Amino acid sequence: MTLLPEKIYMVSNPMDLTVLVPAATILVISFTSSGKSTSLDNLNGSTSKEFTVVLDMSTAQELLFCTQISNGQTSTFTSEVINPLLYTSEYSQLKQMISEIDQVIANKIAGGANYSITINNKTLVSESLSSLESMRERYVKRANALFVKMNGGTFSNGGKPIKSITVFRPKPGSTR
Repeated sequence: MTLLPEKIYMVSNPMDLTVLVPAATILVISFTSSGKSTSLDNLNGSTSKEFTVVLDMSTAQELLFCTQISNGQTSTFTSEVINPLLYTSEYSQLKQMISEIDQVIANKIAGGANYSITINNKTLVSESLSSLESMRERYVKRANALFVKMNGGTFSNGGKPIKSITVFRPKPGSTR
């Protein structure tokens, strides 16, 4: 039995998470990005005990690696912590950068005298059209990947899972 859900959605940052640890159990929660660990020790308890873990994240996603030790038996599980607010702010920022690059490309194609522009605190001075297009392509790929992640999809097949696979086999005795 896992003590934490498979996915935890943060509604505030930092967020207090209440964990109910059974009697004679210790739970070690390790944050994979920082390497920090927290132990919730109820080894000497005769009843279940509630602990509060503070989740404070600067990234949109964190994987918790958990080890549960109970009656000499060890089990491990993972729990994913997701901060949807950071996903949406990053997606919004990417969309803004893409529109700014589109404006620079439009000015360059129209023959405008725009020799330098500042995008996301970086100044582009007379960038070639191909370099602007490759920069735009990178940001679009990142925004699309983030959009798929926000909608709970996978990266393969544009976020749409494979529904079925049909295998065609020749009939026995066929010469084809």
